[in-house]
Amino acid sequence: MEENQQSKTPQLGEYVYAYRISAMIHVATELNIADLLQDGPKDSHYLAVKTATHEPSLYRFLRALTAIDLFQESENGFELTDLSRFLLSDHPDSLQAVIHFACGELSWLTWGELLHVVKTGQPSFEKAFGMPKFDYFKTHPQAGKTFNTAMDTLTVYCIKDILAHYDFSETECIVDIGGGVGRLLFSILEKYPETHGILHDLPHVVREAYPLRDQFGVEDRCQIIEGQFFESVPQGGDMYLLKWILHSWRDEHALQILQNCAQAMNDTAKIVIFEGLIHDDFKSPDGKMFDVHLMAFYPEGKLRTQAEFSQLFQEAGLRLTRTVPLGNNLYAIEGTRS
Repeated sequence: MEENQQSKTPQLGEYVYAYRISAMIHVATELNIADLLQDGPKDSHYLAVKTATHEPSLYRFLRALTAIDLFQESENGFELTDLSRFLLSDHPDSLQAVIHFACGELSWLTWGELLHVVKTGQPSFEKAFGMPKFDYFKTHPQAGKTFNTAMDTLTVYCIKDILAHYDFSETECIVDIGGGVGRLLFSILEKYPETHGILHDLPHVVREAYPLRDQFGVEDRCQIIEGQFFESVPQGGDMYLLKWILHSWRDEHALQILQNCAQAMNDTAKIVIFEGLIHDDFKSPDGKMFDVHLMAFYPEGKLRTQAEFSQLFQEAGLRLTRTVPLGNNLYAIEGTRS
């Protein structure tokens, strides 16, 4: 038993000091080191001049990042690795925006107040910044922009998983509830030219969707309807789609959204929820860390188990029919009217 405990000590140490890696990746991103190395190796003197940093400190900093393969060092200086290419600003799958949010002040201070969440059940964001997240973004637009850009990046990754693993070929009209600026819906319509769509969200949100709809070239197949999903949702779809909506709301509010969808659906329509899941298997790690993130940032946020979704569906007049894994703890949770 004692041997087993000792073998766990290094692993626990890695967890305890994991914040150091997050902080260093954030600094490397803020300094745009990857972009400076894009055309080949550079020494610490060149990088210090370009970044207006203290050369000896910068060298030690970059040398440490070679330990996690973020950069590599040779006699020619520092250069990119396969990992650090995701820090490039022009990389098609760049994670710059996500790192600015996940490792920056917004997240750092919020997670620093995590004890407040556990003691009170109230979001630590409000403890750290004195107001709810979206109120803070109204008075700090740059912070809101950082958050929104990060969410757009994560949406792009999510869309890739959805399009790769979910079949929309039999769908005639998709109603995207709370679909934001429409990137998911427009991507689906682009791939499935026989499918039509309706984008539904708040007026100030969908206002930004029109140029993106034109960019995707689906303006003749997609209607944009302003509205509030707590009040009603458009009729006429054979699929009602909600991506990353319900995890932001407590059960009674999620139920209201589902009930409005059920009322709009005809007998042959189906509802599809794209969400993460907490698994009933106690040993499965999927979703559990993100669930704590929701606790910290959202007053009502939570991930649910399949059984909890089934119960919500039943109360809303729906029946859960199947759950389709799409990768990266993303699932298509399907239902019909009961």
